[in-house]
Amino acid sequence: MNDFELPESEEIADVCLVLEGTYPYVQGGVSSWVHQIVTQLSELKFALFFLGSVKEQAVKRKYIPPPNVISITEVFLFEPLPKAQLQETGWKGEPRTEFYLRLKNFYQAKSETERMDGWWALVEHLDRDDVNPTFGNLMRDEEAWQLLSDLNDEFAAEESFIDFFWAVRFLHLPVWIALLGRTKVPPAKVYHSVSTGYAGMLGAIASRKRKKPYFITEHGIYTKERIAEISQATWIHDPPSRYFDVTRGLSPLKRLWIGLFVFLGVLTYSAAQLIVSLFEGNTGLQIEFGAEARRLQVVPNGIDPTIFDLALEKRRKRLETGSEPVVIGFIGRVVPIKDVKTLIRAARSVVARNPNVRFDLIGPTEEDPEYFSECQQMVELMGLKQHVLFLGPQNVREILADLDLCVMTSISEGLPLVILEGFSAGVPCVATDVGACRELIFGRTPEDKALGRAGLLTKICSPLDTADALLRVISDRKNLVATGEAGRVRVERYYQQDDIMGIYRKYYSDTSWASPDAPPGPYAALDDPKQWRKDSV
Repeated sequence: MNDFELPESEEIADVCLVLEGTYPYVQGGVSSWVHQIVTQLSELKFALFFLGSVKEQAVKRKYIPPPNVISITEVFLFEPLPKAQLQETGWKGEPRTEFYLRLKNFYQAKSETERMDGWWALVEHLDRDDVNPTFGNLMRDEEAWQLLSDLNDEFAAEESFIDFFWAVRFLHLPVWIALLGRTKVPPAKVYHSVSTGYAGMLGAIASRKRKKPYFITEHGIYTKERIAEISQATWIHDPPSRYFDVTRGLSPLKRLWIGLFVFLGVLTYSAAQLIVSLFEGNTGLQIEFGAEARRLQVVPNGIDPTIFDLALEKRRKRLETGSEPVVIGFIGRVVPIKDVKTLIRAARSVVARNPNVRFDLIGPTEEDPEYFSECQQMVELMGLKQHVLFLGPQNVREILADLDLCVMTSISEGLPLVILEGFSAGVPCVATDVGACRELIFGRTPEDKALGRAGLLTKICSPLDTADALLRVISDRKNLVATGEAGRVRVERYYQQDDIMGIYRKYYSDTSWASPDAPPGPYAALDDPKQWRKDSV
């Protein structure tokens, strides 16, 4: 039986969500958005396909999926391969010859079109019953070694072949595991991934093989985030001399990794009939990384502000009494991308100028224990233990009533749901100028901007800029009230959950967007994404 032919008894979901490192094992952010979709669209049956790093990180679910989630399938990209996959199969003849020919055509393609055609030719060949290579074959077959040697000469001739070999092995391992997992992707009427990368790759394969509509919603730009991560990575070998030779740029090994994620982005964009971004600032980047402008749409996050009415009223009454201390809240994971260390440095500056300020850091701390420990040490060494408190996960609806101001020092964001939650409770925000934070705090359209600012923006990795912005907002109780009220009105007018969920309900039920004859989206006329991005942001 072909891998993509279904047993008659297997239930077909309305939607298969292809998820990478998120729901239901990671709290906040994208996971909150996924939980919102599967909960609010209760009339639809969802299948979840989860791609994780290692099993240990997915021991405990942070969310309880609702009953309309009919299945959860898990694949872990960095778990040790089973012994059978480390052994070479004894395959010979035409299937083996054709496999390595297609592999060579893919890697040595002279254009993006040739590379994409080579990719699909390779995947289609792997679906044949008589084609069964293992990872051991890719590491030991004579043809594989010859191709590896040719690629080393072409892309990394100055590097040690041993370093190149191990880089290629580690780079291909998660791709191979993901490809092995392609047969486990559940059947569905629509496929929807929430990133490019490995999830986008599998969404594209499932859609193509089952001939079903496929679209993607990007919260942040996955390709951009991976490029930033790899550029600074210490786990990818760099010859020592490169640390001192700024004219050389990135090493070939880092460029290999970046090339992988750029390709996966192009693969995902080319396969998706609809490409959704949370805010307009990301649209130009999607085009630069290979998205076709005519397929683009912008759909922000949504929220039901009424569930924060009690917190809103409590906060209003507390501000009327002028209670002390002033409480600034950080709500999020204590991880490097949230740049909590910049927040702690800013806290020291704020407290030095206003001792009646307390910082409540609210959210999970277990994702990166080493980083959390370093943050704790910073607080202690700076003498801030009475002013900076790590409270762990809390009920956000309740704790927002106790906050005067929210702060976000993230290096990268999409459209942060936590800002919408804060606005719903009348809590303004000081945030770095990343993702949709500018649109949320200052407004997007002229009518939106006329509502007033709901906080301030700061530079990335700037403790002093963050401290100054925080002090400016909290210096006047009337200002705290006015900025908070502007945020609440903005959410009520432009970010209503029912409106946003209605858009996704239509995407799932009416797939006319997947037709080749579908009308172009509102960004189809974009010719110069760089110029557009400058004008719009």
